[in-house]
Amino acid sequence: MFSNIINKIKGWWKNMFDYNKIIQDFELDTETSKDMLDAIQKWSNIFNGNEPWIDKNTKSLHVAKTMCEKVAKAVTIEFKCKCDDKTIDEILQRFLKNIRKNTEYAIGKSCIFFKPSYENGRIKITTIQADKFIPVKFDDTGELLAGIFIDQIVNGNDIYTRLEYVELRETTLIIKNIAYKGKKNGVILSSKIDLHSVDKWKELDEESAIDNVDRLIGGFFTMNNTNNVDNNSPLGVAVFHNAIGTLEEVDKQFSRILWEYEGSELAVDIDETMLIPDEKGNFKAPKGKDRLFRKLGSINDDKQKYNIFSPEIRDNPMFNGLNEYLRQIELECGLAVGTLCKPELIEKTATEIKTGKQDYYVTVSDIQTSLQYAIEDLVYGIYVLCKLYGISVNPNYNLTFDWDDSILVDKEALQRQALVEKNAGIIDDVEYLIETRDYSEEEAIAFYENMQNRKAKYQPQLDNEVDEE
Repeated sequence: MFSNIINKIKGWWKNMFDYNKIIQDFELDTETSKDMLDAIQKWSNIFNGNEPWIDKNTKSLHVAKTMCEKVAKAVTIEFKCKCDDKTIDEILQRFLKNIRKNTEYAIGKSCIFFKPSYENGRIKITTIQADKFIPVKFDDTGELLAGIFIDQIVNGNDIYTRLEYVELRETTLIIKNIAYKGKKNGVILSSKIDLHSVDKWKELDEESAIDNVDRLIGGFFTMNNTNNVDNNSPLGVAVFHNAIGTLEEVDKQFSRILWEYEGSELAVDIDETMLIPDEKGNFKAPKGKDRLFRKLGSINDDKQKYNIFSPEIRDNPMFNGLNEYLRQIELECGLAVGTLCKPELIEKTATEIKTGKQDYYVTVSDIQTSLQYAIEDLVYGIYVLCKLYGISVNPNYNLTFDWDDSILVDKEALQRQALVEKNAGIIDDVEYLIETRDYSEEEAIAFYENMQNRKAKYQPQLDNEVDEE
């Protein structure tokens, strides 16, 4: 019913996709402002390596994308989530294989939607990035109540677009579909067409409803930070939003360094009488190794036929400046020292380092909390679809989450301390396993009992072998 909500297509649609027309055709008043939609497009462009300040003189390090990668790894490292219902858990684990990648998209574009659908007897989950749907309505707590999702098919120069509007009204989910036909190099939402004229959408209803639900079918994951683009919006902002100005300065500084290396390449200016022109009698400006010798006007001094051009490279102070910019970005975005910069080049006290780790822990923890809520809502959506299509599932399913806290906690130090306490009799073997292996109490007891049983079984045999020797 909700198959393949969105196909990845090239960036040309962004400039021609008319959000106002979408809202008007559904007769809606969206609570997501134009400023917020424009900001999402800007973040998406920066995330995708299309920074607005890049030109022929400015190259990019794409630090924003690197930042998203590193934060996504910190958020999802050793992350585990399980459902005690086998059917739901199988669907969930397939989805979680890409959780780091999807988290990175959400961090870089401010939000994402995990949308389950039923297709050919199976529940599948599609991830819809922030620049591919419009959040329309929220409740007072910031929960998403309505949104518009986009599904597109490209056939040559023709584009077929389906807009799916989903809204929760009390305990009923209302679903509406509108289809359009347009041109790749023209207006994408040019004219409305019959939804069933496209093979892929023949089985869909123009309007439908699902009763007895208490939220949207799917998980909405948005950044849990302050929105200074639109204070009234429940949406968060991209992790690098506060540092966009500094990101531009980083790329300018990086470009200066590139020019410093290029401009200080060794060259020798020699008398033009010592060069041989090409077939047409011209002297071309050399590049790279060929620029070692360059044509110079005739030198009057017969004894001096060349000048060596070998300026000193000022790379150390320029790289130090670049490193300071990167450190500034870490401060602006709540990252730990060394996430982007080279920490050995920056003098920090132990207290400052600890504070930086705590700030980073808060940043990561906030993202984990938002992601956990989204996964809980996604699993609820999976459960609803299973009930709707007759797939047997337990209505009293339980979810467990396990997040890593190694950003703030030195696990090796904890393990050493736990071993000292165990040897001193302060803690027992079960507590030691809980402290060092992140086992639950039940898992630790089961592991300890299993080891004791193995020891009782094989120890007499080992003792006999020792006695025989």
